[in-house]
Amino acid sequence: MSQFQLYEDQAEFVHKLRVAVSKGCKSILGVASPAFGKTVVAGYITQEAKAKNPNTSVWFLVHRKNLLRQTDKSFWAAKIEHGLITSGRRQSRLPVQIGTIGTVYSRHKSLTPPRIMFVDEAHLCRGNMFETVINWARENGTLVIGLTGTPKRLDGKALGDLFNEMIEAKSTAWLIEQGRLSNYVAYTTPVKPDLSNVKNAGGDYNKEQLAGAMSKPSIVGDAVAHWKKLANGLRTVCYCVNVKHSKQTAQAFNDAGVPAVHVDGTSTEAEIKDACMGLADGRYLVMTNCELVIEGFDLSAQVGRDCTLECCILLRPTQSVARYLQMVFRAMRKKPNPAVILDHAGCIVKHGLPCEKREWSLHGEAPSKRKKKDDEPDVNVTQCGKCYAVFKSGVDECPMCGAAVERKERKLNEVEGELEQVDMAAVQAERKRARQEQGQANGLRDLIALGKRRGMKNASGWALNVYMARQNKKPSGKDYAEAKIIEASL
Repeated sequence: MSQFQLYEDQAEFVHKLRVAVSKGCKSILGVASPAFGKTVVAGYITQEAKAKNPNTSVWFLVHRKNLLRQTDKSFWAAKIEHGLITSGRRQSRLPVQIGTIGTVYSRHKSLTPPRIMFVDEAHLCRGNMFETVINWARENGTLVIGLTGTPKRLDGKALGDLFNEMIEAKSTAWLIEQGRLSNYVAYTTPVKPDLSNVKNAGGDYNKEQLAGAMSKPSIVGDAVAHWKKLANGLRTVCYCVNVKHSKQTAQAFNDAGVPAVHVDGTSTEAEIKDACMGLADGRYLVMTNCELVIEGFDLSAQVGRDCTLECCILLRPTQSVARYLQMVFRAMRKKPNPAVILDHAGCIVKHGLPCEKREWSLHGEAPSKRKKKDDEPDVNVTQCGKCYAVFKSGVDECPMCGAAVERKERKLNEVEGELEQVDMAAVQAERKRARQEQGQANGLRDLIALGKRRGMKNASGWALNVYMARQNKKPSGKDYAEAKIIEASL
């Protein structure tokens, strides 16, 4: 009997994978909300494959060593005997292996491809290392299954070159309703950080300039004050811009009497273990980090017992909806009380709520070009200046309190920053209305008209992407040009 007992929705996800395989698909992208249990599903499939043939080779590849250790513990807990493909270790002859993508890349010419290969956090699957390994496996008959909660890259590159079908699990909102994920209380600032002097670099904000904007004493100080007010005592992860910013923030918490620890990609295994165990044991209450505690991180798996993160602090603005979601979901694993999200970076207003329904595609899109004044959200979300409810843009009155929507953007240096609770009931009601409205737009012309009513800058581009995604097709330059003509006629 399998050590992995699947929930109904996880079993449904496995069934969708089987259907795709039965149709002849050899590389499949599986999309499921962070904390859905993708590692559990992979473990279940591994056990099922080995039950049919004990010699079936299955690999599970990750991109960081801390995730390697995490998956290693999960597989051993489920009594799946396996080896490790990682630097500094000699590979065993066991059919099941957990490895890092970098080590497999460096050794693949001397390795025998597996029968099944899982690639975790598959939205990262572009670039020489990932593409070389995946194409090598596909060319040798391996069934490649990519797993991700956020199949959208900041650079807009398509994933369809590597995966020929995408399947999706139940939505985040459904998982919250079923108690599979923690509900949450979100606090965001009605005053966005002033990023007018922060340029782009690599598709996101320039880290050095962003750190300068976000490490001002008032912002870092507010993070400590708001945590004490809204999340005091909760096990917390804090997302910072770079190493210096993270260390500075940890020091600010320590100076305020809140035990905090910093980790980043250069931290040793012992330092990461101490940080995780300290957070679990209560020696630390806050873990600040830079680009480490994001994709796939599970504190319970790291420490070997049920011990979830309870709060996340966003001090790192990002143009990537995928990065934003990966950050906030670290605190939304199942637990009795709602997670607390403290957003000092304006991410909720820019990218929407964590449980927002999003449409994903294998086709990618052209990366947006940021203008000199980045004072418009990438998605149509507005915050009421009176009750602080967050809702879809394009309306003149707040759906919660009826207050007139203020169009003028307020600057950071005009008022003192203060986090206000997001009114979830108002947001959910507006989100439901917006989904229904979009679903009732049957054709491209209707979608473009809807985009214009919502005040979108590029209504035709948004509408075309939605329209083509419904048909699982990739829009061409000609399609965009024709959509522009339709927009001009409306």
